[in-house]
Amino acid sequence: MKKFKKKKQLIVVASIFGFISLLFFFPFLFKQMDHKTEATSEKEEGENFANACELTIQVSGSDEPIDLEEYVIGVVSAEMPANFHPEALKAQAIAARTYVLKNTEYGKKAIEPTVAKQVFYDSNTRKEVWAESFDDYEKKVRQAVESTKGEVINYNGELITAMFHSMSNGMTESSKNYSGTDLPYLQSVASTDFQYADNYEVEKSFTINEWNQLLNTNLTLNQLKNVRIKRNNTGRVETVIVGKNEWSGRDMRTLLDLRSTDFRIEVKGEKIVVTTEGYGHGVGMSQYGADAMAENGATAHEIIQHYYKNTNIEKISCK
Repeated sequence: MKKFKKKKQLIVVASIFGFISLLFFFPFLFKQMDHKTEATSEKEEGENFANACELTIQVSGSDEPIDLEEYVIGVVSAEMPANFHPEALKAQAIAARTYVLKNTEYGKKAIEPTVAKQVFYDSNTRKEVWAESFDDYEKKVRQAVESTKGEVINYNGELITAMFHSMSNGMTESSKNYSGTDLPYLQSVASTDFQYADNYEVEKSFTINEWNQLLNTNLTLNQLKNVRIKRNNTGRVETVIVGKNEWSGRDMRTLLDLRSTDFRIEVKGEKIVVTTEGYGHGVGMSQYGADAMAENGATAHEIIQHYYKNTNIEKISCK
């Protein structure tokens, strides 16, 4: 009987000791489990983040989507002369990346490789266009794009519509003048690129028959001598009036295939001569202006913040 009681006491003591041990070790067990769960969660979040950042762009007419940065290389190669300053090429890369992500909703939609959107050169086209300069230019453009990898332009936390053009007339055009939509980051700013461009001013001649055919009119040279032109605050043509005929500057540019909306019309002998200044719609960053700023010591970020007012340059936000 005594042995039984002693054995029973030992069992009770062992049970109590075991219970206390469990109470002592449980927190460590749960802590280990928590760490394992956190590690798994962090791993999954990291994988999701990486996947979210694997952005591709579908170029209309191409069979397969293109990696975002490869697409930007193709755009910079097509849109800006490769002999421009590296900082200008970097600014173009940031603008092109921003434009395509905004236009395609981060790659959800295709984009046309045209001047209406962004021109794109694939590797074969670059080899053809650059010829024996291919190796040097390819390296230069790639370095510009890679050094700005993932950088985009934001205004109030949203991607901007990063419009750009070849050459200004001394002032960039505001979005309000161009389209009627007033965007705070697309305001008119000074741009001295015309001082650096050999082909800043260009003449284009028409016979009276060509003029009437293109504009669907029946005007005479004498009537055109009395042309009236109204300009906006950046010096670009707002309206052209000849007799009872009236066109907007943008319509006239399209109908006559002019380089810009900053033009003057003169009758010289039997010809109508239209002289344009600058090249492009004039909104946003001027490419020749970017090159001029870079030659004068400006960085890519300084160029961007000059042409796109009150914006921020940030890395792509992957959600």
